Amino acid sequence: MKISLGPVLFDWGRKGLTAFYELMAAQAPVDIIYLGEVVCSKRSGFEADELISVAKKIKQAGKQPVISTYGLVMSEQEQHFLREVIAQAKEEQIWVEANDMAAIGVGEGGELVAGPHINTYNGETMDFLADVGVNRVVFPVELPATAMKTIIDGQKGAGLESELFAYGRLPLTFSARCYTARAFNLHKANCQFKCADFSDGMRVKTQDGKGFLNLNGVQTMSDPLYNLLGSIDLIKQTGIDIIRLSPQSQNMVEVVHIWRDCLDGRMDAEEGITRMAELTGDQSGFCNGYFYDKPGLDFIANPA
Repeated sequence: MKISLGPVLFDWGRKGLTAFYELMAAQAPVDIIYLGEVVCSKRSGFEADELISVAKKIKQAGKQPVISTYGLVMSEQEQHFLREVIAQAKEEQIWVEANDMAAIGVGEGGELVAGPHINTYNGETMDFLADVGVNRVVFPVELPATAMKTIIDGQKGAGLESELFAYGRLPLTFSARCYTARAFNLHKANCQFKCADFSDGMRVKTQDGKGFLNLNGVQTMSDPLYNLLGSIDLIKQTGIDIIRLSPQSQNMVEVVHIWRDCLDGRMDAEEGITRMAELTGDQSGFCNGYFYDKPGLDFIANPA
């Protein structure tokens, strides 16, 4: 089974992103690396030609680069950037992940991935996406394993790859408003790039101090890390081709190695989860409820 590294969803700045992609291309046992801004166009670290240049370096390292695009396209400037990136990606035969249907329309004729923000909830949608030229579908994060298996088993569009979000803070919603800016009584137009102060998003706790949500600019995420490491057997039974690990700011090379070892049978899941908890030091623990058709914040410790 292949491992992909999803796009960086946080504001790490140009230097931080460059260093991260170089590290992951050189040291992480992943097959696919997604790059590009998904959340907010104000914090795009690279121009279109620079994204293509980074993608070429990833390809030279023996990994497949995929350029991810905005989850919400809300302005003419964003439309222009979208068209520019996709045009250059087509020319260089680099795949593009569409997170808004506008990108699928612009990307027609190229190699396309329908990202997790495209509402692929049934087999009919899979067939439609295959008909308009999509090569791979990343299922929405709230879709349970039973639904994914039904969709994959009944798929008519032959050859369409399936990808599962399996690790990281769940990307739940987008908004036209910037929650991080509002937390500091700032307007979105003058946000002062407050996102950069929170390398893994800004945590929101309940009144009794428990982690609940994570604010990432215009995006709302889960606070606990979604972690399906203990569900590898069921993931394989669903027919998923690729698992996606969403980048966090700490120890991602080690996290990828744990996943690779567990997938290949060199480490059991229980040891992997223990080691990952030590690496992340996450006080909120993990969650995996959506995969089992339960509330998303739940953690099913013994899936069997």
